[in-house]
Amino acid sequence: MTARAEEMYRRFMETLAWIGGNILTMDRARKRASAMVVRGDRIEYVGSDDEVLARAGELSAARDGAVRDLGGRTIVPGFNDNHVHLVHMGDHALAPDLGGLSADRIVELLRESFPDPEPDEVIRAFNWDYPACPDPRKVKLDAAFPRNPVVLSQYGGHGQWLNSAALRAVGVSRSRSPRRGTALRDADGEPTGVVRDLGDTPLSRRRSRAIFFDRAQREKRMDIALGRFASLGVTSVQDNAWYYPEVLGLRARYDRGELGARVSCWPRGSLPRARLAMDAAFALGAGVRDWIRPGPVKYFLDGTFSSRNACLCEGFLGSESEALCPEPPSLVRQLEFLARRGRQGAFHAIGDRAIGIFLDAYEAVLARYPNLKDLRVRIEHAQLIRRADIERITRLGVLVAAQPSALAYPGKDEALLGRERALRAYPYRSLLDAGARLSFGSDIPGEGGCDPLAAIAMAAGREGPERITAEEALRCYTEGSAYAEFAEDRKGRIEAGMLADFAVLSGDPTAVPPERIADIRVEETVVGGRSVYKERS
Repeated sequence: MTARAEEMYRRFMETLAWIGGNILTMDRARKRASAMVVRGDRIEYVGSDDEVLARAGELSAARDGAVRDLGGRTIVPGFNDNHVHLVHMGDHALAPDLGGLSADRIVELLRESFPDPEPDEVIRAFNWDYPACPDPRKVKLDAAFPRNPVVLSQYGGHGQWLNSAALRAVGVSRSRSPRRGTALRDADGEPTGVVRDLGDTPLSRRRSRAIFFDRAQREKRMDIALGRFASLGVTSVQDNAWYYPEVLGLRARYDRGELGARVSCWPRGSLPRARLAMDAAFALGAGVRDWIRPGPVKYFLDGTFSSRNACLCEGFLGSESEALCPEPPSLVRQLEFLARRGRQGAFHAIGDRAIGIFLDAYEAVLARYPNLKDLRVRIEHAQLIRRADIERITRLGVLVAAQPSALAYPGKDEALLGRERALRAYPYRSLLDAGARLSFGSDIPGEGGCDPLAAIAMAAGREGPERITAEEALRCYTEGSAYAEFAEDRKGRIEAGMLADFAVLSGDPTAVPPERIADIRVEETVVGGRSVYKERS
């Protein structure tokens, strides 16, 4: 361990009193307090200023800075993002952002960004979408880049716009369809260039090798992502890591005293060798309790709204919709595997039909493996759910891991679903009223942002019957996400014995109208009693 790391962990023995604040504890027995004592990496006491000062009286005499006066600022438990793609988040930040651009403007931006590409270079960019780019075609990309493969990920990550060179690389042609997923074709049967959910391809494997297995590339992307989370008050992330080098990179940061967030690392069920390699990394000691931990096995059951291939009971409005739906026998095998191994599973399911199919399989497996209910199996996203299935989710003990950042484009949802379905999508009010376990996160970069305060504002300020309060949304982003990763005994609340993970805010998100929540700033982020971010004055 380096000298820097030793100094960091030595500080865990120190004690600090925080007074004069507005602490939103998430503790139902005492929802608010004004002061707390942090000893090492834990919260020792929460109460009034007088109570805390009486306990900390000897501290101020012992050394300067032992008492911090918050001056009325608000403290909340550290935000816990229930669903991120850490390395991919950093990768997106380093590439052109195509959000809101037309096809012609996208080609112009690519020419500007890649004026003289190397012969084997893959041209990559992210976030084009149909509202601004309604008719993406390979011929436009071919004209600009006739030899280099061009891979442009659609908003949400489940669709891509490819040129002819990229189509050849993934095995799609006029006479050949992809092994998995869909390639859109014109009236003559020619591929248009848009593909959806192809899964593992030569191009995706090449990219994964570059950004996960090349140390310099991986660390650069992790720097970007972890720095951004710290600035937003996020102290824990639940990460679709997929490949073991990320676990080793996180451990190296921890050993250097530089890890600024707690991370659970998920393997992907469709990559069994990668899953076994990640399991081996943890078995050989790469994990650190409360800092780097194995997470659930991730599975995909359908597509997304944006790519028009989510599995819905009633289809999308308009054309070019082709649902991707789970196969019940495969789903049963996945759930049986989890039950036998005692592993949590996280199942991507956007549409109401996909969720219904999942719950049917879950009930069938639960009848044979009662321990399944103890594994806190999760549905990720759950953007549209039938009323009867909300009741089933609650009864079966299935968790919903949702991302309010998906609410950012209500007009797009209405164009895809119609107004009635769009208003009852993202059914947070119904889930909470039914007693379901609900947690919040971002799915960054699958969604456009990862700011918890912005997400809370969207959940509390949305139109329609599924609106929830800012306090409920805050609880979902803290206590709810802690429960989703079996960490509710040490994360998600400000109370004695909990980890000292919290954010200092310039205002109280539960005391202002939803439209003003986004004006609140994160002034400081503390993880394990150590400040990992301070706003520049």
